[in-house]
Amino acid sequence: MNVRSASAQVIEEGRGAQRQTLIWKAVLHHDNQSSDVRVRNISASGALIESPMPVRIGAESRLEFGDSLSMLATIQWVVGNQIGLRFHREFELNRLGSSRPTLATSGWEPPAYLGKCGPSGLWTRARLQQLREELEGFMKR
Repeated sequence: MNVRSASAQVIEEGRGAQRQTLIWKAVLHHDNQSSDVRVRNISASGALIESPMPVRIGAESRLEFGDSLSMLATIQWVVGNQIGLRFHREFELNRLGSSRPTLATSGWEPPAYLGKCGPSGLWTRARLQQLREELEGFMKR
């Protein structure tokens, strides 16, 4: 029986490859549907993405960065909204430089209760005298 270390297996599977950290938008095509995703990191052998849509482990997919760059991949694992992709062919990271990526935003919107503050819709800084006047009743000894 041939016993291999876990780290040797990881390197053999390509998961030990140098990763490039990103937060880019992409589209994942899988199971006759398309989902907007965020690419969190990428290496020559695969990528870690986040998707709000459920995916099936083992599904054949295509990760697309606009019109100029796409990779065929298999969905290897899913944990929550994070998905591990394994590319079918080695990906050359320098190809990222020739694509025109769109940065992925967090999707965070300020809650409605914050509303707009001040004349310009931005929070304004109070002067010391204004603070004294507003807090005068609380500061009496």
